[in-house]
Amino acid sequence: MKMTAIEKHFVNSREHRLQVAHRAQGLLGRIDIRAGWRYLDVGCGVGAGCEIAAGCGLDVTGIDVDPEQIEVARVAHPHLRFVVMNATKLLFHDAEFDIVATSMATHHMPDWEGAFHEMIRVLRAGGYLIYSDLMLPSRLAAVGRRLMPFVGFPSTKLVESLASEAGLTKVYQSRGGLRSDFIMLRNS
Repeated sequence: MKMTAIEKHFVNSREHRLQVAHRAQGLLGRIDIRAGWRYLDVGCGVGAGCEIAAGCGLDVTGIDVDPEQIEVARVAHPHLRFVVMNATKLLFHDAEFDIVATSMATHHMPDWEGAFHEMIRVLRAGGYLIYSDLMLPSRLAAVGRRLMPFVGFPSTKLVESLASEAGLTKVYQSRGGLRSDFIMLRNS
């Protein structure tokens, strides 16, 4: 689901881009990164997190469903790859990336679980999933899904369950307000 003009105004603001970059830097700093690793940013917006990843020596690709956001990212970061793509149908091979990251994007996706599975599919064994988003308590998320099926309602419990079923091990988690940040290692 594309963001509204009001949402874009907020997420494209300088302050928000700095927050995204700061969060990306903190989470990437928890991983023993190897130069040249392939990095996919799902729901990259205007590319603030991608720039940080590139600064870590990663080979960066950013995707977003919104062509306007991708165009802004391409202009702002011409040395990086940005592609318009739906997160529920990633046009990449299985196990193509060493790190797959998404930040504050899946709550915009009605089929966020499908996107979650796709992110895992393109992640190699031994690779890391960095997942950050708004998380509601399980019961509220279930109610939200019924009342507003056009947006995503991830919950910590469901994210952890999906990750476990897919063979991911949580190596880091933090919470701040409604936001949760995870780093998970793909074991198989």
